[in-house]
Amino acid sequence: MSGLDRAAEVLAAADPVMVTCHLGPDGDAVGSMLALAALLRGQGKQVTLYNPDLIPRHLKWLPGSKALLHRLPRAARFAATCVVDCGDAKLLGPGFPPAEVTGALVVLDHHQSGRPFGDVFVCDPGAAAVGVMVARLADHLGWALDPDAATAIYVAIASDTGFFRYSNTDAESLALASRLAGEHDVEPWAIAERMTEDAPLSRYKLLAAAILGLELEADGALAIMTVTAAMVEAAGGNWDDSEGLVNYARALRGVECGVLITPAKRGGTRVSLRSRGRRVDAGALCLGFGGGGHRGAAGCMLPFELPEARRVIVEALVAELQRNPS
Repeated sequence: MSGLDRAAEVLAAADPVMVTCHLGPDGDAVGSMLALAALLRGQGKQVTLYNPDLIPRHLKWLPGSKALLHRLPRAARFAATCVVDCGDAKLLGPGFPPAEVTGALVVLDHHQSGRPFGDVFVCDPGAAAVGVMVARLADHLGWALDPDAATAIYVAIASDTGFFRYSNTDAESLALASRLAGEHDVEPWAIAERMTEDAPLSRYKLLAAAILGLELEADGALAIMTVTAAMVEAAGGNWDDSEGLVNYARALRGVECGVLITPAKRGGTRVSLRSRGRRVDAGALCLGFGGGGHRGAAGCMLPFELPEARRVIVEALVAELQRNPS
């Protein structure tokens, strides 16, 4: 029995079901969670969406997002839990509920760098997004996509492929997007507008400050951005405004890897990497620091304040560049 078969068997039989993802949910995680929840509810199941962290501002419009719980009731018990877009149990946080609460643990992931966990771990690094895997699961079980599931799957794919620009964009993801638009009336422009062209002025003020402070290292192969709480306050915004700023660092000519360094909510420093994938495997590098991700996009938490975290991550990236000369 394949991993997908086993996952399908567990989820088809389970009720109630919890659906969750890694801390700091991104577009693929949120889209995959909401899509799977819609599919399960379509089968008459009781579904609980859970994550301690908030859904990013640019995704709060998604149908079903308001049902997300940040704390489970004490009496909560589930026949099964599905974790999406997470290749390491550490990324669920120390407060993740125990087995007597979660029930059978099914994991759907697509990260090359990870540490398998759970009762059923299904990982396909060839999938452009976990949203693709959710669509495969629905097809496997013969579960129809309702409008909410179709929209959420499209958001998951668009998020992880950079709206079909990144190197993980493939025939499967393009065909699935076409099917969602053609058969399920998903509107690509309406989604792109809500996700990328509805930013508050505070985001642009923060972007301006981050770019002014941008520094190059390793003869221009690394571009380092730092965002502090004081910068966010001066911009009149919140931390949602820093989402995706690291892509501007990678976009500079000659840069192999962009870096965004911010203070972490729970102490220490959060590091986000965006690599062109030629000389730096961002996922493998972040895995060494307890994080993870893909070759081109990854992140980790460092137990240091900003200056020391910057030194540590730059040293690691320089060493990686030296191991992989152009």
